[in-house]
Amino acid sequence: MKLSQLKVFSENELSQIHQATLDVLWNSGMNIDSQRALTLLKAVGATVDFGSKVAKIPENLVKEALKAAPRRSEVTLYDRNQKPCMKLGMGFTYALSGFDATYVFDSNLGERRPATKNDVANFSKLADALPNIHGVATQAIPQDVPQRSAELHAAEVMFSNTEKPLVFCPTSPEMAKAVFEMAKVVTGNERLERAPMIGCEFSPTNPLMWEKNAVEALIETAKNGVPILLLPQPITGVTSPITIAGTMVIHNAQNLSGLVISQLAARGSPFIYSCAATTFDMREATPIIGSPESVLMRIASVQLADFYKLPSHSTSPDTDAHCHDEQNAWERIMTTQAAMMSGADMIINPGMFATGLTVSYEQLVIDDEIVGYIYRLAKGVEVNPETIAADLIKRVGPTASFLKEAHTLRNLKLEHWMPSISCRSTHARWSQRGRKDVVAVAKDKAQKILREHQPKRLSEEKLRRLNQITAKFDEAQNSGLRA
Repeated sequence: MKLSQLKVFSENELSQIHQATLDVLWNSGMNIDSQRALTLLKAVGATVDFGSKVAKIPENLVKEALKAAPRRSEVTLYDRNQKPCMKLGMGFTYALSGFDATYVFDSNLGERRPATKNDVANFSKLADALPNIHGVATQAIPQDVPQRSAELHAAEVMFSNTEKPLVFCPTSPEMAKAVFEMAKVVTGNERLERAPMIGCEFSPTNPLMWEKNAVEALIETAKNGVPILLLPQPITGVTSPITIAGTMVIHNAQNLSGLVISQLAARGSPFIYSCAATTFDMREATPIIGSPESVLMRIASVQLADFYKLPSHSTSPDTDAHCHDEQNAWERIMTTQAAMMSGADMIINPGMFATGLTVSYEQLVIDDEIVGYIYRLAKGVEVNPETIAADLIKRVGPTASFLKEAHTLRNLKLEHWMPSISCRSTHARWSQRGRKDVVAVAKDKAQKILREHQPKRLSEEKLRRLNQITAKFDEAQNSGLRA
């Protein structure tokens, strides 16, 4: 039997959040800095003031969007070979590495340094080899390339270093088009909606705003049939009410506004309801992602996605710690367990810490282990004649051992999780093996993978075309700057 799903809201409370959201969307509306998006909304009955750029979205448009969007079980991500590998809505939480950090913690230096394009390639290669990492999001934004095209430079090396599904955060509609062009080159599929190997993540501007590039990139994504991961990031007491319920209303309004726009752009385009709501530490004046309140909001978000029958994505593992310490461990375990046990279809953030600003190779390996641990926990306990083993117990009796029994060998790997880097040895054996802590062991494993693992290589022609797309985008950006 699987463990019960975590919940924070009753059905009645979900309805209250929903009704409050509809009230906000209609009476306050969303400030949308895009004539393209405002025109879409105006054409179907939203009240639009093009001067103030405010669109008031009526309930019927929300209902129509919910009716048009694919249900949870109707959304699937494919790998580079166009094979289905992430079917959402099936009661399993997929983990994707990521997301968009600025720094890499270098254990050789003992401090963080700016991320590079080579780091992005290595993180993709590492994630490609880790069994509990099912997809690859942009682990870090490379700082050694032009920043206007950094996400595209990252995409170039991600496509060429893993076969797993990818998630990007295109910062403009032009960049979205370039990423889609890369995906077509890599897969050989001109119709991305038929077997999407990529998803694109977008965040509204808090509290109730859409910045032009973000919303128009979202529209471009919907028109191409690429799954949209809508990731609001309200901050309690700053860009949303300090109460969790109030923050979830802001969060929900942002999600539903993105849903409406995506379905107006392309009815039936895949939409994944997501959450990165955070709290705010008033003493330190900083957003916090590892707090218990943030955990509650992750669970609440998955419930809201279930309420709308939409697939869900949550951020985790999350931590605000700046190093591999005990705080890092307890916060990422609590946030990951909450997201996975609440029934989220996807989580993104393995490999990161420091409130999302820093990533490390060791951390990605450790998170692969944590996710594997929680998969076993979520599996629960299977009860049937084979697992009860009453006949075996009677036969073995009170004085013999079960070690040599065929039942033991048969069920060992079925019943028990086998860790990769956790220490389970005696003190003597641990000492003989160098007295390494788990971070050192994870570092050794990461280095071994990067030395030995070889993802299936793209053809030279495809690599050349990816590079051409990046170079063309860089040139266009530079021309725009000169103009």
